[in-house]
Amino acid sequence: MIDFRYHLVSLISVFLALAVGIVLGAGPLRENLGDQLAGQVEQLRTEQEQLRTEAEQLAGENDQLSSFITEVGPELVDGTLEGQRIAILTDDDSTRASTERITSLLDAAGVEQTVHVELQSALWEPGQEQARTDAVAAAEQIAPEALTAVGGEELTDSERLSALIPELLAGGEGDSLDEELRGQLWQVLIDHGMVSVDGGAPGTVDGVVHASAAPEELAVDTDDDQAAAERAQGLLASRTSMLTALAGTGLPAVVSAVTPANDASTGILRTVRGEATYDALSTTDRLQEPDGPVLSVLALVEQTRGGSGAYGTTADAAERLPALPETAEVGTEGDGSGGDGTEGGAAPSDGGGAE
Repeated sequence: MIDFRYHLVSLISVFLALAVGIVLGAGPLRENLGDQLAGQVEQLRTEQEQLRTEAEQLAGENDQLSSFITEVGPELVDGTLEGQRIAILTDDDSTRASTERITSLLDAAGVEQTVHVELQSALWEPGQEQARTDAVAAAEQIAPEALTAVGGEELTDSERLSALIPELLAGGEGDSLDEELRGQLWQVLIDHGMVSVDGGAPGTVDGVVHASAAPEELAVDTDDDQAAAERAQGLLASRTSMLTALAGTGLPAVVSAVTPANDASTGILRTVRGEATYDALSTTDRLQEPDGPVLSVLALVEQTRGGSGAYGTTADAAERLPALPETAEVGTEGDGSGGDGTEGGAAPSDGGGAE
């Protein structure tokens, strides 16, 4: 049995060790440890300053390049889309300024007509199920084969209507819809509040730019957690269906997104980039920035020449801008090389960059 003397010796040992530690810490070891810690802190401070300086330098260089791209944008795209008809799809009014700049650049590119189609929230939001059901029923009375071609009964009403939009824009060989039926289907979408179209029902087009708003612009502040989750799920399903159909049409198409704080992890680009289903589509970020619309149109030009890619400055972008002959000298002033270190600018990408 352990007696009192054992406990006494244990306590004395503890206090003796504590006293030795205090003596050593206040004496021989104090200066050495203090110097080591001070040195480490100073090293970390120096590294932090170096990183801050590098970040500011890179930000300044990127701002200069962005300004340059914006200034020369009309010259870069001049005459590159001569005589074509292009549709701009938007999902929120917040992208209006950007889409207006895209339209101006398309005019400079020689586009014959730009069609603006604004996707309405009735396409995906909770509580609009009856409106979507009515729209599907009306469309089936006009051209049942049109909805069958985009997934039939396997998709929800929201997904079927969303997929119908690019199909109406594409047309092509084997299309059973004549101009009259196509116009009637557009009118169904308009009358049931699924889309809003400037200038009436559009015809077929030669290319598409989908300008997507920031995620917070598509949310509703009054939603509780469950309603917000349902809205987000409905929006994702609608977008996925529409972009899957768009990728399948073969139309030259670009998905351009607003990326607040240079973050593409919460918006539409998270769905498209890196997913094989959408390899045929090009993507651009920075839509809200002055050079964002230029990136969109340059990516569309590359699409019409058979190329594709992911462009911008977010972490998942592959290149700063498309490697076209028109952009070969962009960003090369002062060093005589392109963004990839090659002389005279980036080389054309596979299938793109040359007519």
